[in-house]
Amino acid sequence: MICDRCGEEMRFTEKDTSSGRDIREYLCPGCGYSDWEVYGTAMWQILSDDREEWEREETERDTDGMPAEDRQSLAGSAWERIRAFFRKERQ
Repeated sequence: MICDRCGEEMRFTEKDTSSGRDIREYLCPGCGYSDWEVYGTAMWQILSDDREEWEREETERDTDGMPAEDRQSLAGSAWERIRAFFRKERQ
């Protein structure tokens, strides 16, 4: 970043993402002027939003009316389904 006051190259001093935005602060070594830029959404905020969306979709899938035991048996039988698929291939 170039200093607005004297035109020198500013030095990066701090990065703050606590607000959910990527904010970077710069300091001019020549005149002492400081400035900041916003680089968009912070990575942790993007990942957090993605996780919330995934959990919401997962909840919607879980509430489709299928009993929990049936969902577990489907998940537990994945290996059996794979083995059955390959047994069919050989026959």
